[in-house]
Amino acid sequence: MYRPGDISALKESSEPNPGPNAPLNLESDEIWHPSEVTTTSTELLDPRQVPEYEMKFKQAVTTEDVFLGMGFKTPGSASCEWITLSIKLPSESMKNIELTVESDLIDVRSPKYRLYLPTPHSIDPNNSSAKWLNNKDTLELTLKLVRELDGINF
Repeated sequence: MYRPGDISALKESSEPNPGPNAPLNLESDEIWHPSEVTTTSTELLDPRQVPEYEMKFKQAVTTEDVFLGMGFKTPGSASCEWITLSIKLPSESMKNIELTVESDLIDVRSPKYRLYLPTPHSIDPNNSSAKWLNNKDTLELTLKLVRELDGINF
């Protein structure tokens, strides 16, 4: 609780205010100060083409869901357990493709293409799979969704 006597004039700071050319104070193990690091992402500067891709949501529908309607599933994407991502990479081969799957993004690189795609929901990289369709020059990813209330909803 404050009282009128607690309010006083601003106190002078005992530390001098460093100017714009003052040396930066670094921690002992840091190489760069955060103000010296560029925040421009590399995917914006990449000259490679962004491949055509298609994202579809998938859910496991059982007879209980279809005939009895006992579950909490809806036709919306909130009830989906999987995302299927089809990435068309014409005139590429599987050996030239580098794929990185993290919990919140997909990064596909090849000599001609680069796809940096944040996912709409968190995914489980360990329970996801990738398949190369040679006759279509397409990389097909099946990504397992991880959401907070999946244990209650399914």
